[in-house]
Amino acid sequence: MRALAVAIVCALASVACGGKTERERPPPTRLTNDGDVVSKACRPLVPLSDHPDPGGGPPVCNALDGYELFLLDNWEPGQASIAWYVNNDRTAETDPKPDTDPVPSDEIVGGRCIGATASADAATLCDTADAPLGSCTRVLDPESRFAFHQRTGSLSANGGQLGRSFPPTCPANAPQCHFAPGPPEVGPCSPSQGSTPATEGCDGRDFSTWEGVFVWARVAPNSADTIKVRVADKLTDDKGCICNPYTNQNDPGDGCDKFSAFVGLDATFRAYRVPFDEMQQGGWGMRSPGLDMSQLFSFGVEYGRGSWDLWIDDVGFYRRRR
Repeated sequence: MRALAVAIVCALASVACGGKTERERPPPTRLTNDGDVVSKACRPLVPLSDHPDPGGGPPVCNALDGYELFLLDNWEPGQASIAWYVNNDRTAETDPKPDTDPVPSDEIVGGRCIGATASADAATLCDTADAPLGSCTRVLDPESRFAFHQRTGSLSANGGQLGRSFPPTCPANAPQCHFAPGPPEVGPCSPSQGSTPATEGCDGRDFSTWEGVFVWARVAPNSADTIKVRVADKLTDDKGCICNPYTNQNDPGDGCDKFSAFVGLDATFRAYRVPFDEMQQGGWGMRSPGLDMSQLFSFGVEYGRGSWDLWIDDVGFYRRRR
């Protein structure tokens, strides 16, 4: 009789006895390297709108008039650079996927500034970063038909980044950097690739004659919309062998806390200028006395947590022509 009574109680109270419940159970979670709690489930890539991307309003095509530019990329077929990498926290499906090589470009529906003509004070392009001020005369073509396009599911840890390193100048037979890499991070969607050790004693690239970086960018409807534009010098870059790239933001002593500035985007393609002197460190890693533009190692665009439909077009360095 006692056994029968227990069985009846279990039938009526299935939650207590391990039966089914209509209450949704919390998803499994894990801790990131920085101590954040995220879901172990790989979140799907889904459309952010029920309607096609309308493409935003008309851009200001002469936004960079009066400036000289050193172009890192315009993403056009036959002209796009192969130096980029794309990576993210691997908590959601993305297109393109992390570590896609080469990083692809996508056709801009309707293009950007198609049919626009250059003004008398149009931006001019420098063929090299060390070109003297005022010496660059090749006029920038305002038209653009292709750009980098990143779509993501809901990224829930560190977000993602589009970046590139500048080839450093290193001494012959220099040893590898003394910092020991940790194991590759494994996200719910995929494992990351292991880090490539840096080389001791390298110098970065000199961009000291430039005022800052520029980027043409927009987001589609319902996308997250605030990116972080960053650069890193010898003291703050992973490859400088001074800061420790394998620590995290809970260990504030020696981490690679790069210089950056936030940029809020909307649905229209706009040219955003980010001056070097407005970039700051995040305040968690190795403190720097200031950004050394003569020793730049890398450039990147970071997009944080959330679901993204992000377009990045022309990107490079700018300075006033006179």
